[in-house]
Amino acid sequence: MASYVELLAEDPQRVRQALERLIEHQVAHLKELEETLEGYKVVLDEHILRTLIFRNAFGATADTLTAETDTEEASKPVTETMRQHERETQVLAAYREALAQIEAGLDLESLGKLPVGELAE
Repeated sequence: MASYVELLAEDPQRVRQALERLIEHQVAHLKELEETLEGYKVVLDEHILRTLIFRNAFGATADTLTAETDTEEASKPVTETMRQHERETQVLAAYREALAQIEAGLDLESLGKLPVGELAE
């Protein structure tokens, strides 16, 4: 009796459809991340401006220090979301490459493997 993976490998149309769905899901996920990132950036922009104004208007005060700390905290979700977006973009590229590999006739065992020349880069 053939394994599920072997049965899937024998049906390129199912493989193609599954990869296309993965790509659609990943694109939607990236869009959600971009929307989240924009919200974080709005908050960070406000904190940066507040800090600049406090520095210029009041100098080195406790309020300025608090504003600086708030800005540092507001930057963390921006940085993390940008990192996550970069990683998820790489995942999308891998899914697209896998689809191209299937369309080129490669087998399931080859999916996601980079040619030797690309590994060195």
